[in-house]
Amino acid sequence: MTGQRELDGASAANTADSTGTAHADRAATVEFDVPPDFVPFEPADGVDDAYELVLARLGPAAEGLPPARRQALTELYAAGSAALDGAGAIWPGTCLGTVGDRLSTATLTVTALGTEDGTPQATAAAGLVEVLTPPDAGPSPTLRRFDAPAGPVVITLEQQPGWQLTAEEGVPLLSAKAYLPMPPALRGVLLLELSTPDVDSWPEV
Repeated sequence: MTGQRELDGASAANTADSTGTAHADRAATVEFDVPPDFVPFEPADGVDDAYELVLARLGPAAEGLPPARRQALTELYAAGSAALDGAGAIWPGTCLGTVGDRLSTATLTVTALGTEDGTPQATAAAGLVEVLTPPDAGPSPTLRRFDAPAGPVVITLEQQPGWQLTAEEGVPLLSAKAYLPMPPALRGVLLLELSTPDVDSWPEV
């Protein structure tokens, strides 16, 4: 699946269709490929709607989930829908599958972060590394810089609190973010975030 983003730097009125194509006010574009296992995220109008969407998305797999897990997934879906509504995401999607006999889920979000000037990509990447590096911290495998065909990319890996299944049991949310500075003519940074509660598969990232 290929997505396309038309960038105008400061525009916040972005919409994406089911193919991951986003539209703004000017013709400059950035294209990105979406992994085929991900499907576009359907916004939820409240918790009840989120529950129905989760059941539809899980299909037969929902029958084997305990009520606490279904409730947690519903709350996560509703919270994610509300967050995406205010974040101006270009393309949000979800992936649902199995690893062996284990249910595995993930989300992928593509967002444009606007900047006021046309900073060169290498300079912007160096600034991102400086800003994202914790104070007094040395080189870390959780912060990496790569040179991609589209330009330098800064990647961060982190574990977030996630959500509580019960008072005693919680599931952490693991996140990988890729920051891709745009060419000066386009301005801004393209942010791709992959997150999953599948802790067992995280060492493979």
